Amino acid sequence: MRAAVTKAPGVVEVSSVADPSTPGPGEVTLRPELVGVCGSDLHLFDGHLPVSPKRGGSPYPVIQGHEICAVVEALGEATAPTGLSIGDRVAVWPLTSCGSCYPCRVGRASVCDAFQLLGVHVDGGLAEQLVVAADHVFRIGDLSASLGAFVEPMAVAVHAAERGRVDAGEAVVVLGGGAIGQASLLAAKARGARVLVSEPVAARRDWALALGADEVADPAAGDLVGRARAFAGGGVSVVVDTTGAPAALRSGIEMVASAGRVVVVGISGDEAPVPLGRFTEKEFDLLGSSCHERGDVEAAVDVVRAAAATLGGTLGPEYALEDAAEAFAFAGAHPERATKVLVRVTG
Repeated sequence: MRAAVTKAPGVVEVSSVADPSTPGPGEVTLRPELVGVCGSDLHLFDGHLPVSPKRGGSPYPVIQGHEICAVVEALGEATAPTGLSIGDRVAVWPLTSCGSCYPCRVGRASVCDAFQLLGVHVDGGLAEQLVVAADHVFRIGDLSASLGAFVEPMAVAVHAAERGRVDAGEAVVVLGGGAIGQASLLAAKARGARVLVSEPVAARRDWALALGADEVADPAAGDLVGRARAFAGGGVSVVVDTTGAPAALRSGIEMVASAGRVVVVGISGDEAPVPLGRFTEKEFDLLGSSCHERGDVEAAVDVVRAAAATLGGTLGPEYALEDAAEAFAFAGAHPERATKVLVRVTG
């Protein structure tokens, strides 16, 4: 089969690789259709992903891709309880956990000490076939392939909203208007919140308004904290930082209400000095949010379906598998022109 293999930082080659094995009990063979490119893909592509590489050494070579929409091609034994059939279009939960470490024992598989993520720790979706556990795929019915690929980033946002305990009527500020920022907007709106999105790129502010943001703000225009607090009528109930930028985190701590929540989703290797006195003064919760749980993916399918009419026409651009390297490069270089870069693998 063909696959786009990241051989080294900045080096992607499309070549023939061995077909996966026949699906075993409880497994399915998938034919990936579209795969989204996200920030962590770009960090792995350029050699700066701040996570432990697979096998304790170099993460390369690796077939990237964890935002996957695929079609079921074959079923292993004991998949009947999943209700899957050959030909089903599905989204994929790309994370597996050990089930025995402390996070797993307390129901937090998304931060399993030994978790593996498709496309990072093990080969992912930029290949013509992929074998995964049947309980890691979710039928999406008549949703388009591009919307199916957006289920995984939506699950990241659903998990963040759950971590932040976003509730109906609360004021939420999302810092960053990339794909995870826009997904966080939709996840918060789905829970009945009012949402302001802060984003310096005008096209992304327009995208947020099209998806239902109550307000948008340009952080470069000055006094973002004042703008956010005015939007909330005081302190902000929940701040979701999707940027990973130290300055954004500091702004979030300043704008959050006493007893509010700041949720950090953005991946970064930066260090962020913060005013420690604000913790005792405001008694706010500072929360990390990593990946997602199985239930988050199920919920994400529903959020994507509810937003399909507006979201579906906004995703792109799309590249062929042969142009995967160009897709990574474009996504990193042109945030103002990319909403969700997609790579078509088959179909």
